[in-house]
Amino acid sequence: MSVELLVVVDNTASRADLACEHGLSVLVSGPRGKFLFDTGATADALLANATVLGADLSDLDGVILSHGHYDHTGGLAAVATQRPGLPIYAHPAVFRRRWSHRPGKTHREISCPHPRKSLEAAGAVFHPIDASNPLADWLVLSGPVPGPMHGREVFVVEHGDDTVADGFEDEQFCLLRAEGGWAVLTGCCHRGLANTLAAANNLAGGEPVIAVFGGLHLRRADEDELRAVVELLRQAGSPAVYPCHCTGDEATRFLAEHLPGRVTPLSAGRRVVI
Repeated sequence: MSVELLVVVDNTASRADLACEHGLSVLVSGPRGKFLFDTGATADALLANATVLGADLSDLDGVILSHGHYDHTGGLAAVATQRPGLPIYAHPAVFRRRWSHRPGKTHREISCPHPRKSLEAAGAVFHPIDASNPLADWLVLSGPVPGPMHGREVFVVEHGDDTVADGFEDEQFCLLRAEGGWAVLTGCCHRGLANTLAAANNLAGGEPVIAVFGGLHLRRADEDELRAVVELLRQAGSPAVYPCHCTGDEATRFLAEHLPGRVTPLSAGRRVVI
């Protein structure tokens, strides 16, 4: 059994004929199934890159949303028009309004730009995910990631008529069957890598987690935080790491230096078979 990951949208591109933007979208193809994990920030980049890469989005078995930020949901409506009856697998909170809040700066909205009602009016079918859910024998959705929050960036989410700190109850990752174990595919890892790996190990039922793909949200991590991530990965058995999107160039270089031979940066156009 093999699973292929094709990075359709990322902050960087591996080829000059591919668009890049602050966003993420990965086409995940396995035995008898094909899913799009996140949809980038814009329909333009997603559709253009899919065409260049020969990625047919009209026969998807579904779209999986890692969380409700615009840079992971922006191309969703465009995919829905290409795939009648598109199944969307996401936590119900994915459509709440969200903002980035930094001291001294105005709130910047970073919500999913597509209301659920408009997607359903276009024919999409929403499948709420609020617990771990196997979509295939090679793909498991984590559901909400438990554990304590940490991190220095502040995001807020609507809560009635007010806003509260975003605990990312809507964040989920994919667990993919790999040769010799399982691989984690995460969108931004807002819940933290420690929580994510703990949840993955629980779902893997004693089998090893041999690879981690996706955004690790380390762009503003200081050296102490990065050293803690390296130690965490070593304790986890030093899985192969394929960072992209919000991991950050400096963090990626740090991981590669301290985990030699284990780190392979991803960008739009890269294919990995596990």
